[in-house]
Amino acid sequence: MSQAVIKSVAPLVKKYRFTVDEYHQMGTAGIFQHGERVELIQGEIFEMSPINSPHAGTIKLLNRMFTALLGNQFIIGIQDPIQLDKYSEPEPDLCVLTFREDMYIKSHPQSHETLLVVEVADSSLAKDREVKAPLYAAAGIPEMWIINLSEQQIEVYTQPAQEGYSQIHIYRKNEVIKTGLIKGLNVNEVFLIQ
Repeated sequence: MSQAVIKSVAPLVKKYRFTVDEYHQMGTAGIFQHGERVELIQGEIFEMSPINSPHAGTIKLLNRMFTALLGNQFIIGIQDPIQLDKYSEPEPDLCVLTFREDMYIKSHPQSHETLLVVEVADSSLAKDREVKAPLYAAAGIPEMWIINLSEQQIEVYTQPAQEGYSQIHIYRKNEVIKTGLIKGLNVNEVFLIQ
């Protein structure tokens, strides 16, 4: 009998989605513990995976490589929030942003200012592929990379659309990445392969 009640009530239950503004107010009010890693995705607050040494080191290495390749014409963000819409403000491991004189002090970057997002994946691979990639594509971010640490490959997603990225290219050992933004990055350098 209790199952019948649950089935009839379930369609009436509506999930509340937090806006980016409400999410910021929660942070200001101290609702999140100091150092707690969370992000807002489609109105829901998710805990982020802890960062292990290979993950952190890869981000540092990418930051150094991208800075050398791109110079000062862009801004590189490291684990900074990007406001995609009213309900989503993920924090990719690295992003390449259009240059702004204020260095994004006045506001977080938005999707139209984001040229590339990079997620370094070990334990977060499924989330990055199934949740974040479609989210970034729907927001119109031209390019997304997943640095797949366990398989030592780089998944490059391009051609964004509402339903996801239509082009996926996987780069492996000894291959050179050439995309609209990055030209000439060897996969071996990212994974420190000799």
